[in-house]
Amino acid sequence: MCTLAVFRGLSARYPLVVAANRDEFYGRPTLPPAPLREPPGVTAGLDLEANGTWFGFRNSSGPLVAGLLNRRQENFPPQPRSAGQRSRGLLCLEALAHDDFRGALASVEGQDLGRYQSFNLFLAGPERAVVIDNASASGPRLTELGAGLSVLTGLDVNDPRCPRLASAVPRFEEVAELLAGGADAEELRCATTTVLADHGASADPDEAGPFGRLCVHTEEFGTRSASLLLVDAGGRTELFHADGPPCRTPLAPL
Repeated sequence: MCTLAVFRGLSARYPLVVAANRDEFYGRPTLPPAPLREPPGVTAGLDLEANGTWFGFRNSSGPLVAGLLNRRQENFPPQPRSAGQRSRGLLCLEALAHDDFRGALASVEGQDLGRYQSFNLFLAGPERAVVIDNASASGPRLTELGAGLSVLTGLDVNDPRCPRLASAVPRFEEVAELLAGGADAEELRCATTTVLADHGASADPDEAGPFGRLCVHTEEFGTRSASLLLVDAGGRTELFHADGPPCRTPLAPL
């Protein structure tokens, strides 16, 4: 997953909303989000190559949402993980095995995160949302997400170094305004689709290539799917998913 927008505390109807595009190599086999047998109670996509996930949620003792984004590497295509490293998607899936946010966060913080290639792990519950990354030489970092809009890609939260944010943030701010105005699920689905499907070049003059766009298309790599998760005031979850690029695959309720 390469773009993830989090809307917190903007709407009494939907206090938590997550919208995301997953960018990946076309040849990597995956299954779309569905209830999993293991861990039980989890709805998530499944990476059939390494058996982890990039995005999922559960609703046991309250909603728990997790998303995994690879940190940007200097070289493309990215280097394969070494023999001693674990799949980052397993970290995301193992966090979702816990009933609540506190248990999920403790399970991540209790690990040696140096066993993974660089990542951003998003975790959210009813009262708190954080991003954990292992990109710093001084050790893992935890970033608290406040109320409002936060956008995450392959760098830090709301990182001005990311050219994609030059275009993404203003468009997601329009969704935030709709949310604050009391938009319903269908209005949010339509507005989010428009943003996630956007092919416009980055507003950053230094990045005119395909990776400055929200919906990415290259010969071997691009936007494989999109998701919109709504968590209402009662803690109930509603997931819309496009199992294909959102520019030509509708976000449909699961």
